Amino acid sequence: MIMAKPSDAMTLGYSPGARIQLVLVDVTDSVRTLAQNHLSGPTAGLVLAEALAGVALLGADLARPDETVTLRMRVSGPVEGVLVEVSQNGGLRGYTNVKVMNDLDEREELDTDEALGDRAEVQIIRSVPGRILAHACLETQPASLRTAVEQFYAHSLQRRVAVQVTAVAYGSTLDVARGLMALALPDAEGAAFDRVAALFDDDTMAEELESCDTLADLGAVLGLDDLQFEAPRPLRFACRCTRERVLGMLAALSGSELADLVRAGKPSTTYCHMCGKNYEVSVAELKRLLEERKS
Repeated sequence: MIMAKPSDAMTLGYSPGARIQLVLVDVTDSVRTLAQNHLSGPTAGLVLAEALAGVALLGADLARPDETVTLRMRVSGPVEGVLVEVSQNGGLRGYTNVKVMNDLDEREELDTDEALGDRAEVQIIRSVPGRILAHACLETQPASLRTAVEQFYAHSLQRRVAVQVTAVAYGSTLDVARGLMALALPDAEGAAFDRVAALFDDDTMAEELESCDTLADLGAVLGLDDLQFEAPRPLRFACRCTRERVLGMLAALSGSELADLVRAGKPSTTYCHMCGKNYEVSVAELKRLLEERKS
């Protein structure tokens, strides 16, 4: 199942003078689709937005076909956790453990910090089908998507980075979900990167991400006027679940398990946690699978 939105994209720029790479991602439309599919409340939607922006930034390094990076957080706050994934071809999917938090959702100002809580256990996994390429575990206090990405680059990849993610909603409607990352190359000028990182730390870039639509605009704010750009890479909501996979999963059940489903006389419903889609398999289809199993 794929629902694409052309406005979601990743843009990369490189400053030859400062030896700094910038990565900008916009995941607004993908988050809107996922939040609607999961029936997420506004606070969970913002948590999902920050997480999807964070994992999209991690996707800048993916090169192998079918490679994915997954970010999983277990947190002490009421949202309990979040799992998001980006694939090498720009597909995005994911969910929060808790979808509705009435106490937080009813507030005039939504607060993702309170939803996430004061502690997070984070796993970041790079994989191809059937094989894990890298697996990093870390903790953040307080729980923070931004800190998780920064610590991953610093501790696992030994790369100096500055990260900002911004998710803004008006009422219950998501307005923007973006992420920005600055990466110092091995021969980067230390003072130049310190100056750039300071604008991430004082929330200048968080504010700029709300209004700046292009990486050129953000680069100008950072004082990187010599940026050279790569062609934008499309990002989109996409899930690998299909009806055929659901039928294959049911066909793999034992004969007695299939017979129990047929005797129940009700369609079998399978829910994809990653994208929120429900697949219904009729009793007639279950009978067909059972007959094929017997034969």
